Amino acid sequence: MYDPKPWSGPGVFLNFFKLNDSSKISLDTLEKWFDEEYVPELLATGAIKFAWLYKAANPSYDKQHLAVYKVSDLALVQAGKVQEIPRSSKNGLFDGDVDASIEFDTRIFSFVQKFETSKQDEDSADIIMLALMQPAPGGEADLDSWYRDEHNQQMSEQLGWKRTTRFNLLFQHSNASKKSEELAFLAIHEFGEGNKLGKDVEPLQPISDWTKKLMSSVKAIDAAIYHKVKALGNGAGN
Repeated sequence: MYDPKPWSGPGVFLNFFKLNDSSKISLDTLEKWFDEEYVPELLATGAIKFAWLYKAANPSYDKQHLAVYKVSDLALVQAGKVQEIPRSSKNGLFDGDVDASIEFDTRIFSFVQKFETSKQDEDSADIIMLALMQPAPGGEADLDSWYRDEHNQQMSEQLGWKRTTRFNLLFQHSNASKKSEELAFLAIHEFGEGNKLGKDVEPLQPISDWTKKLMSSVKAIDAAIYHKVKALGNGAGN
């Protein structure tokens, strides 16, 4: 999926990744490359403002490892600034291209809405809930209204909640043999101390009639909870 219209403004990258069956590098080596080589060069482009590494709360979830990149200017991304960065190790951490050792699913989103009831730090929270949805054809406006008029407020009443930020999909690419379905609407719900989140995403109670109607009509949902491992590239939180 690629949106050919000019990109602009802030956004976010999601990069789900795992080592493939023929990988000759370890996760520790991959994290070291992200942290010391790749992400510092990303930050130097001016396109990326912050980067974080997350791990799924549920060890059975199929997308265990996630890198989140906060984009300051999507125009720089569309202009190729990110693609210019080498995917090899200048310090000899591994031979060849890193993509030969990992399966990745990269998704780029444009900013839609930030909802917070008090000013929060730009650094990402220690726990995030990702909610990806694909509404039925023609259901986009209703999904947006549901967030703005009901769900944001209900989410803000949960213990430990800090902020919700929403995005729309611009681009998706994967080198995996089994491609992930496109889910165009993303919400990142951030949580801090005092939260009651477990390993899996649970419906908020009480479940309203609007929520029941919306959930029964959407084509697909993928939701998961992630714990922050670290900020990457000497960014926020290090």
